[in-house]
Amino acid sequence: MADIDKKAVLTALKLQLQTELERAQKRAKDAADGATHEENRAEGDKDMRATEASYVARGQAGRASDMEEAFVRISALELLDFKPGARIAISALLELLHDDKLLHYFLVPAAGGERLTVAGTEIQTLTPQSPLGRALLGASEGDEAELPPRQPGEPVRVYEIVKVS
Repeated sequence: MADIDKKAVLTALKLQLQTELERAQKRAKDAADGATHEENRAEGDKDMRATEASYVARGQAGRASDMEEAFVRISALELLDFKPGARIAISALLELLHDDKLLHYFLVPAAGGERLTVAGTEIQTLTPQSPLGRALLGASEGDEAELPPRQPGEPVRVYEIVKVS
């Protein structure tokens, strides 16, 4: 890893989450407005427009709430400094080797699966709740993390920890 600035990664993640949160809040507001719009008022006992619109509004509000919680948790993240030999914990920037490919991950408490490009390197966020995040917690450089096959007959997936910063 060409010494990627972890603060720049965190800043990029916050910016991306803020943008997604604003979109989610707008969609939630639009869905709520649509659910209460007079065109969605039931015209009979079998008319489900209002019910369906309220389900959409509830789902959009839930998504916005989840995004807001993730943004708050990421905004409060304290970046740790990982010395050589340190065990992997939240805020670790990781370089892993899997199937002869170098992969970069940022272990965060929320917002797993986000993809960022910082200093020309693609980095994916990973949470401890994910199978890979769970397997990596507590490991250190030089260790391997193994994940079970996704389907019967597939090999065990092995990730070599190349760098922790």
